[in-house]
Amino acid sequence: MKIMDNGKWKMENEATRNRSRSRILLFIALTTFSIFNFQFSIAQHYVGVKAGYGAAHGRFYPSPDKSGLAWGKTTAGLVWKYFSPQQVVGGVSAELEFQQRAYNLLEGTAAITGEGSYDGTMRTVSSITMPIMWQPHLYMINRRVRFFVSAGVTFSYNLGTGDKLTTTHYRWDDETQTHTPESTTTDYHMQTARDVRWNYGWLGGVGLSVLTGRWEIFAEGRYYYGMSDIVRNSTKYLFHETKTLRSELDNIYISVGVTMRLGKGGILAPPLSKRRRAAAQGDNFTNIRTR
Repeated sequence: MKIMDNGKWKMENEATRNRSRSRILLFIALTTFSIFNFQFSIAQHYVGVKAGYGAAHGRFYPSPDKSGLAWGKTTAGLVWKYFSPQQVVGGVSAELEFQQRAYNLLEGTAAITGEGSYDGTMRTVSSITMPIMWQPHLYMINRRVRFFVSAGVTFSYNLGTGDKLTTTHYRWDDETQTHTPESTTTDYHMQTARDVRWNYGWLGGVGLSVLTGRWEIFAEGRYYYGMSDIVRNSTKYLFHETKTLRSELDNIYISVGVTMRLGKGGILAPPLSKRRRAAAQGDNFTNIRTR
C-alpha cells in the first residue's frame, strides 16, 4: 500500500477542508435564520416520529485495500417541521434520532480480485444525531401530496454504548470458488485517546408526503455525508500499522414516518388557482383564505 506521510500535504489539505466547511455551514446558517424569521408567528408546526433502514460507509485515507458497505443499519427518532404560507421555500425541519453508523474495512488483495482469502473489520457506532434542514416543497393533487427536498447540517454524539466490532475471515474454497465468512463479534469500548465522540456533516434527500386532514404520512431517501473523523489521526488500523489521516462516515437511509399538524387551521399555503386569481387582482397571498 502506498502511503503519503507528508506534513505539508496534511496542512494544506486541512486548510482547504476547513474553508469548505466554513462556507457550507455559513450558507446553511444564514438560510435557516432567514426562513425562521419569515412570518414565524403564522407558521404551522408538525410533530411526529420516523424510522428507517439503510447502509453505512467509511471514507478512510490512506485507504485500506477496500472499504465496503455495512448494510442493515437503522435509524429512528422524533420529527418537527415548520411551514409558512410562503410557497416552495417556506419550510424547515429538525429531528432528534438514534442512528447506527458504521465502517467496513477489507484487507488483502483478494478483497479486490474476489479470489483468495482476506480479512474484514466492521465497527458499528451508536449515535444521537440532530439534523437541521431547509425543506423546499411543492403541493400537488389539490394539496393532498407534498413533494419535498431536504438540505441541511447534522450534529452527532457517539454514545459508545452498544458499539460492536465484527472481525471476519473470508476463507476461499478452491473447489466451490466461493468465500465462507467466519465472524466474531465483540463489544467495542470507546477510548478518548483513540475515538472521537462529536461529529458533524451535511445531508441531502428527497421525499413524498400524503396529507389527510391534520396527518402527514411521508417517505424519504436521505444521504448523510460526514465531514469529521470517527477516529483520531494518530489511530492505526486495527489489522495493520497504517495510521489514519481521514476517517469520515456516510449513511444512506430510506425512512418512513408520520406527523400531525398542530392547530385546527388548514394548510396555510393557498391552492395554485387562488394564488393566480389573487395575483391578477394585485392581492397579497397571505390574505387568501386557504380553505
